[in-house]
Amino acid sequence: MMRKNINIFQLKSKPHGKERLNEFVGTAPDDSFIAIGWPGIGDLTNASKDKIRELLEKVYDYKRQQLATYLGAVNAFVNTVKKGDLVLISNNHDHVYIFEVDDYRYEEKFDNDIDGMCHQRKAELLMIVAKSDLNLEIQELLRNRGTITQFKYPYEKSELDKFIGETDEFKLNLEQLVNKSLNVLEKELDSDDSICRIKAAAEILRYAKDKN
Repeated sequence: MMRKNINIFQLKSKPHGKERLNEFVGTAPDDSFIAIGWPGIGDLTNASKDKIRELLEKVYDYKRQQLATYLGAVNAFVNTVKKGDLVLISNNHDHVYIFEVDDYRYEEKFDNDIDGMCHQRKAELLMIVAKSDLNLEIQELLRNRGTITQFKYPYEKSELDKFIGETDEFKLNLEQLVNKSLNVLEKELDSDDSICRIKAAAEILRYAKDKN
């Protein structure tokens, strides 16, 4: 599936100086997220670039080039990145994690110097690929040393669909299989065999519980 009108970013996985990639990935699909540091500046939902500049100056006492650099990073994460965009994170083993992200969210419980990752976006891990399998333009993006950097080419130039398209097809096939299985269980609810009815009901209830 070709993704149109989306942007790609590389992101470092050390908000507030602490490696968090394993936490970003999570232990279950619904646990995945990405984050940046800069605790202490509060909730940035709907915050303008000027407001973010004011907060960074006040809390961190940034000046001139340092202010410009960090303002660019925070504003990019909060305002430039949009729901549905792709964020790529590379690890020390030359693996690249491809996330599709949701809207910005503020997690107050992480707004401290120990956790330091209150500025977050819920994310879905789409694929993990070897960096060497990615094209030269994406490898160039990943070499950037900044906290977050936007891909300067159109999405088509990334050639990421050759990887992500496989994921979409798999998800579609899996969804179809799940629906067929649920239909089978639904029919079993009308079975003359009471044991079959009980087992079918239990499986449907377990599936509903897991979905919630």
